[in-house]
Amino acid sequence: MLLYTPSQSDGTMTDEVTSESLDLYASSSINMTTADTGTASLMGRLSLVNPVIVRVSILFTMTVCNLGGNGFTLMTIRLTPRLWTKTNFILASMLVANIIFGVLTFYYISFMLIIYVFNNPCHYNVLVTANAPLFKIFTYVSIYHLILVSIERYVAIAHPLKYDTKFTDRTLKWAIAATWAAGIILGMTW
Repeated sequence: MLLYTPSQSDGTMTDEVTSESLDLYASSSINMTTADTGTASLMGRLSLVNPVIVRVSILFTMTVCNLGGNGFTLMTIRLTPRLWTKTNFILASMLVANIIFGVLTFYYISFMLIIYVFNNPCHYNVLVTANAPLFKIFTYVSIYHLILVSIERYVAIAHPLKYDTKFTDRTLKWAIAATWAAGIILGMTW
C-alpha cells in the first residue's frame, strides 16, 4: 500500500514513499500491539476486565451453592440408613461428580482471574486447551448418571416383580462404574 504525499512545490501527488509515511502506516496497523504504539487506554483495558469479573462473580456464587447443596444431600444420604436405596446410591455417585466439578470450578475461577485479568490470555492457549477435558469429564459423568437413574426407575416401575433380579447390587456397581468410565473416556475426546 502506497501512501501519497505531496513532494512537489506545485502540490501534485507523487508515488514517493517517505519514512514519515511508513511510520504513520506502521503505527496505524491493527497488527501492532498497544504497547508498541502507545495507544493503550485505561478504558480499553477496563472494558475487557468487567465481563470477566462479572463472570467470576456468577461462577463463584453458583459454585458455593453447588458445593453446599450437593454436600448437604450427600451427607444426608450417608448418615441416614433408610435412604440407602439403589436410586440414592446412583444419586450419591452423581453428587460426588458434581462436588468434584465444583472444586474444579474454584480452580477455574482463580485461573480466569490470573490469566484474563492480570495476564495476556494468548500466552496460555496450551493450558486452556489442557483444562477443557477436565470440565467435560464431570459434566458427562453427571449426564450419564441421570440416564442411569431413568433406566433404573423404568425397570422399577415397568417390572416391579423382576426388579430385584434385574437390578442387583452387582449390576448397580457395574452400571455406576460404566457411567464413570464412559464420562472419562468421552470427556477426553474432541
